[in-house]
Amino acid sequence: MTFGQNGLEFFLFCFCFYFLYVTLRRSSKTAQCWARPNTRWKRVRPARGSDRFEIQLVTMLRSKTVWLGIVIALALSALFFYGTDFRAIGEGFRTANYFFLLPALALYFVGVLMRAARWHFLLRSIKPIAYSHLFQVTVIGYMANDLLPFRIGELARALILGETEQISRASTLVTIVLERVFDGVTMLLFIGAASLFLALNDYLRTLLFVGSVLFAAVVVVLVMFASFRERFDHLIHAVLRRLPERWGARGLKLLDSFFHGLSVLRNPLDALFALTFSILAWLCEAGMYAVLALGFGITVSFPVFLLATAVANLVTIIPSTPGYIGVFDAPVRYILELFGVNASIAASYTILLHAALIVPVVLLGLVFTWRLGLSLGQLQKRAQA
Repeated sequence: MTFGQNGLEFFLFCFCFYFLYVTLRRSSKTAQCWARPNTRWKRVRPARGSDRFEIQLVTMLRSKTVWLGIVIALALSALFFYGTDFRAIGEGFRTANYFFLLPALALYFVGVLMRAARWHFLLRSIKPIAYSHLFQVTVIGYMANDLLPFRIGELARALILGETEQISRASTLVTIVLERVFDGVTMLLFIGAASLFLALNDYLRTLLFVGSVLFAAVVVVLVMFASFRERFDHLIHAVLRRLPERWGARGLKLLDSFFHGLSVLRNPLDALFALTFSILAWLCEAGMYAVLALGFGITVSFPVFLLATAVANLVTIIPSTPGYIGVFDAPVRYILELFGVNASIAASYTILLHAALIVPVVLLGLVFTWRLGLSLGQLQKRAQA
C-alpha cells in the first residue's frame, strides 16, 4: 500500500490560509494581556495542591483549539502509519547507525544559537541583550512548546525576557511574531531553492505560490506600519482621545509597545542580519536532517531535505498537540517517499528525527527553567496570566 496522499495534500494546500488568522489573533490577544508594568523576576517556591491543576485541566479540555489539535494530530498520525509494516520499522531502528546522532544534534544546537543571534538583532533597537541569555530563553521556549499546550513557549519567552531584562513584554512578543514571519519567508525560500533541482508536484507548487502571497502580504503590512508610524500617530491619538481616560492610556501603551517591537523593520541592516541568521539557523536544521539520514542509508540529495524541512515546519502552524505529534511526522515521510525512500525506512527515520528534535532541547530547557527558580507549572501559569 502507498502512503495516503490526499489528506496530507489537503493540509498542505489549506494551512497557509490559517497563518494570518493565527498570527493576528495570537499577537493581539496576548499583547492585551501583558500590557502592564514589569517586575523583577523572583525565585518562588513551586505551587502545591491539585486544585490549580484541576482548574487548568478543565480549562484545557473546554478549549476548542485543544480538541482541534488533538483531532488533527490523531488524523495525521494515522496517515503517517498508514500502509507501513511495524516490523520493518523496528528493523529500521535495529540496523540504524546511531553515531550520526552526535553531529546531527551538534548541528541542531548551532541552529538554536543562530536563532538566538537573530533574536538579538530583532531586539537590538529595543535593548541589546547578550547572546547567551537569549539562547537560554529560546531553549526554554522550545521546551515549553514541546511539553505544554497552546504553544505557551512563545508567551513564556516574552514573559521571562520582559521580567529579567526590564523591557516591554508586548514589544518582545512582537519580535517573536516577526521571528515567525522570518521563518515563513525562509521556508518559502527553501522550497523555491529546492524547486530549482527537484520536480515539484502541483500541490507543492500551490503551497509555494499561496504561501508566498500570504507572507508577502504580511511583510508589506508590517513594513508599512513600521515606516509610517508618524503618519498614523495623529489619527491614533484622535481616536483614543474619544475613549475613557483609562482605556485611552492603555491603548496608547499597547500601540507604543507594538510599534517599538517593529523597530527592526525601520533598520534595514538589522533586518538583513535577522534574515541571514534565520537562513543559517534553518540550514543547520536541514543539515541535521541530512546527517541523521545517513544513519538509515538514506542518500537523497540535499534539496530533498531542504524541502522536507520547509514543508514540515510550515505545516506545524496548524493547531496540534505539544511536540507537534503527527503534524511534523506526516509531511517529512511524505516528502521522503515522494523522492523514492522506502516507506518503512522513512517512518523509522522520521520517528528518530522527531525524538532528536524534542528530547535534548526539553532536557536542557528544564535545566534552564530550574536555574530560574521555576517549575514547569509555574511557567505555564505565569505565561497564561
